[in-house]
Amino acid sequence: MQAHNTFSERCLVSFIDTVNVGMANIALPTIKEALGYNEGDLQWILTAYSLTFGGFLMTGGRLGDIFGHRMILFLGMTLFNIASLVCALVHTQIGLIIGRAFQGLAAAFTIPSAQSLVALAFENPKARVRAFGAWGACGSSGFVFGPILGGVFTSLVTWKWIFWFSLIAEGALQLAVIALILVHEHHHPAGTGTVNQWKDQLATLHTCLDLPGTFLSIAGLILLIYALTTGNIDGWNQANVLATLILAVVVLGVFLVLELKFSADPILPRYMITDRVKALGCASAALTYAVWQGSNYLLTLQLQSFGYSALATSLRFIPLGVTALAVNFVVPVLIGPVGARTLLVCSWTLTLGGLVLFTRMGGAEDCWRFCLPGMVLYIAGVGTVYFVGNVSVVATAKKEQQGTVAGVYNMFLNVGGAVLGVAVLTVISNSVTANHGGVENPRAALDGYRAGYYGAIAMATLGVVLSLFFRLPLADSEKGGGECVEEPGTSA
Repeated sequence: MQAHNTFSERCLVSFIDTVNVGMANIALPTIKEALGYNEGDLQWILTAYSLTFGGFLMTGGRLGDIFGHRMILFLGMTLFNIASLVCALVHTQIGLIIGRAFQGLAAAFTIPSAQSLVALAFENPKARVRAFGAWGACGSSGFVFGPILGGVFTSLVTWKWIFWFSLIAEGALQLAVIALILVHEHHHPAGTGTVNQWKDQLATLHTCLDLPGTFLSIAGLILLIYALTTGNIDGWNQANVLATLILAVVVLGVFLVLELKFSADPILPRYMITDRVKALGCASAALTYAVWQGSNYLLTLQLQSFGYSALATSLRFIPLGVTALAVNFVVPVLIGPVGARTLLVCSWTLTLGGLVLFTRMGGAEDCWRFCLPGMVLYIAGVGTVYFVGNVSVVATAKKEQQGTVAGVYNMFLNVGGAVLGVAVLTVISNSVTANHGGVENPRAALDGYRAGYYGAIAMATLGVVLSLFFRLPLADSEKGGGECVEEPGTSA
């Protein structure tokens, strides 16, 4: 089957995007010295990517449904390559920030389409579950290798090689996509379509794309991410932060009312809100990334406060990636006989155990006793929850809405990580540290990290509660229901 022949290329898109983010994070200190950034401006290298990526995910997925996922994937990869080239060649602060913004925009097009093509490649629900395991494994591998490659490039060559690597790897994948478009004909919604079809789609784009909903979603998400990022940098009592945050909430509130009540073809499908499984899957996705990104951020700072270099710190994250890689091959086998509800409750319990171990760390000597087993437990838990969410939301979506649903799900992941994770847990950690004597006091800093982990524990506890209401249908993608792997003791 043609779709199976290109399955690895689609998963590698996830790998490259994850690697790119990890390499950029680890290279920040080197980039700061090379281009003369101050602390506030340096954060924009990450923020510019997050703004466009989070803001355009739903739009990117919807465009894939309209024009065909292969074509949108091709266009997104082209833009990503151009942006990577800009990042590698520029010698100015603003040039790098612009390049990163376009990298985020390109990723917002590539990720939903690549994930949709993975789902659409397999009509058999069990095969689709295994495919999503491979998708998750590629992302986990990118998480492992991103910081390591970034550390190697910045230490041994130059920071620009983090972008040259992305350009070379993504360019090679794009050649495969070009060959696929030129050689094969496609007879389903994932295909590229004909020239006449594209003309017809362009003529009705204003109705197919839900322009009011698209505009409000992009504006609201960008405002929200900007407010949360700026709040962590400048402080939460600043007028610009509070005003932007309030405006973001208002815009997103209007967006939800419009989508639920007035839009004829909403960019946010109504069943994503009204269907219990889909809604819980998205909520679990937000909590998963909140715990994952927030805890990883705190761990990175804490390990470096113990005296580890950036590269040494990244190497100590290898158990996270290896465990997540293993989880994505084991969980597809367990999900049928065990059942989603039981699997989720057990997974969040593992997460709680790992987070409790993090609160026990007091110095570098505790890395083997508490940090390593904590990493294994907590990533096994959140990795399983992420996989179940992928299957329950994206893998069971209707074919004609596959990209839209993938975009919505990834939007929840991204915003959940930025809002509940990094922003909230950082506020908790910093507040406790400040109240106990400030960062200059090692004991106060340690208390701050522990407070952040307790915040993550509260989120994982909420995850356990949500899991009690969860039942996972593994549905035929055409129906959004149908053939199921049921919970033991329940009926479809």
